This record gives sequence, structure tokens and C-alpha cells, in this order.
Amino acid sequence: MTQREQLLQAVEQDLQQDCSDYLGLRGLMQELYQHLLKRDSERIDLLNQQISELVDQVRVRAGRRSKILAAFKLAPGGGAMQQLLTLFPEARRDYLQETWQQLGLLAGQCKRLNERNGKLLAMHHEILSQLLGEAESQHLYAPQHY
Repeated sequence: MTQREQLLQAVEQDLQQDCSDYLGLRGLMQELYQHLLKRDSERIDLLNQQISELVDQVRVRAGRRSKILAAFKLAPGGGAMQQLLTLFPEARRDYLQETWQQLGLLAGQCKRLNERNGKLLAMHHEILSQLLGEAESQHLYAPQHY
């Protein structure tokens, strides 16, 4: 197997693994939201650890893709990936282009779920701050405009 074939095979495997991991990440993010609502800190910690591990693995594969793009003298980014995918035989190319599109959709879904979870956390923080009176104490030493 040539180096070119090895690199293309790595891209194919990484795209498939990324799709699988993003599906898992999406499920974990949805589950995290439910446990954030319940304020189940033990389960939240466990889910955050699992999410971090998946994100780290995805990040490693994205880095590898960037290196492969550079090896083919393609600039990083979505357009470069489209160029890279044209190097595959036609039978694989169509499948991988669909996989790349699916990966983009899954990443977008995970981003929206992460934002939703972040908003819920911010709301929890604001409520706790109000309950503990931190909001009032923050303004205690602020300039008073009478």
C-alpha cells in the first residue's frame, strides 16, 4: 500500500469514527441536560468526563486530518476536504462526501446542545447567586448614583 493510499485510508477511518463519536457525544449532551435539570452532580461529573474524552479523541483526528491535508498540499478547511475527497475512487467518494456532510450536521447539533447546556448552567448560577444574595453584595461597594 502506498503512502497516498495509507493517508486516504486514515481519512476514511477517521471520518467514520468521528461520525460515530459525534453520535455518542450528541447522546451524552442530551443526557447531560436532563441531569443538569435534576442537579445530579455525580452523574454530571461522570458525563462531563465522558464528553471530554470524546472531544479529545475528535480533536486528535481533526489534527491528523489537517496534517493529511498538508501532506496533499491542501489548505485546512471544508473546501480542502472536498478537494481531498475527490482523490478517492468514485465508489468511495460519494459515500465519504455524505459522511463528511453528516459529520458537519452532527457537529452543529452538538454545538447547539452544548450552548443549550451552557445557558442552563448560567441560569442555575444566576439563581444561586440571587438566593445567596451575591448579586446584592456585588453592588454594595459600587458607586451609588443618587
